[in-house]
Amino acid sequence: MKSKNNRSLALCAGAVLLLVGMDIAASSGWLVISSPNPGSTNFFYGVAAVSDSDVWSVGYDYASNSSQFTITQHWDGSKWSMIPSPSPGTTTKCGAGYSGNMLNGVAAVSASDVWAVGEICGYGNMQTLTEHWSGGKWQVISSPRPDHNDSTLIGVAAASANADVWAVGYSEGATSATEVPLIEHYDGQSWRIVVSPFPKPSQFNALYGVTALAFNDVWAVGYANENSKGQNGQALIEHWDGARWSLVNSPIAGAATILCSIAAVSSSEIWAVGYIQTRAIQFTPVTEKWNGTSWSVVTPPNPGKVAQLFGVSSANGKVWTVGAYSTLPMSQGYMENPRTLIMQR
Repeated sequence: MKSKNNRSLALCAGAVLLLVGMDIAASSGWLVISSPNPGSTNFFYGVAAVSDSDVWSVGYDYASNSSQFTITQHWDGSKWSMIPSPSPGTTTKCGAGYSGNMLNGVAAVSASDVWAVGEICGYGNMQTLTEHWSGGKWQVISSPRPDHNDSTLIGVAAASANADVWAVGYSEGATSATEVPLIEHYDGQSWRIVVSPFPKPSQFNALYGVTALAFNDVWAVGYANENSKGQNGQALIEHWDGARWSLVNSPIAGAATILCSIAAVSSSEIWAVGYIQTRAIQFTPVTEKWNGTSWSVVTPPNPGKVAQLFGVSSANGKVWTVGAYSTLPMSQGYMENPRTLIMQR
């Protein structure tokens, strides 16, 4: 998508697609499952499972006529199938700016309660997009954007069925900062913006992942950086206690710490993953753990010279994280010959 959003989104979600699929055979036990490709260019950004026969994946396709459409595909236990989803980012709605549609994240509560979030249009008129699956079809549910500034939603999580859903992302130029965190909440009737803090005077602030344990226990992670004075970037962690969002201290693990995803085993065991960009412009993986009192760095193994972690999930008390690594150093800001990386604890 030709929008300024690509710069921030590529820090986490976009890289999952570009890197994880490059060497699927490197991870023993993983199988490539064929899926439809409706456009000339196709991407998946999010996946969520209700059961082993009820899985959703979302993203976008870019057609040969330069039109961009949302993709939602469903796994029924035997095959992936295209399920029609709205693409409201038409030329008319987007005005003179770039028109397009993208879904970045998905959360599945039940077979008849699935949420997907993303954006429509492009830089200059970028708008939030939320869609809901009620068991029969996908439907756009109107969501706001702050003061009509460029805004996107990247992560989504549900604390309860249909009435307590959280989405996170960022908005550009909403204040004196270039980017500020964007948090929205669905209460069963409508989406509304909820005030989210950031470590001022940080100029670049974005939230990439969210997990909801209860109505008063929601976590979001991302990145904050105040670089006008040469300051280092830091992980951005926020918590909802049922009344307000507040900043939570994160260990400073490197020159620039970016947290891409978060998952909860319990209220006293929460994991966030991402990567550190060192002063030498090299990437090292990072995992942080919440023990009910504070966050601490739990150094993960690094199978190569550089590595990044983009996604984390928990099931049956185990934690899985995925990303990419390379046996070669970074070159000009890019990972050379990336390989899939999967870890479990």
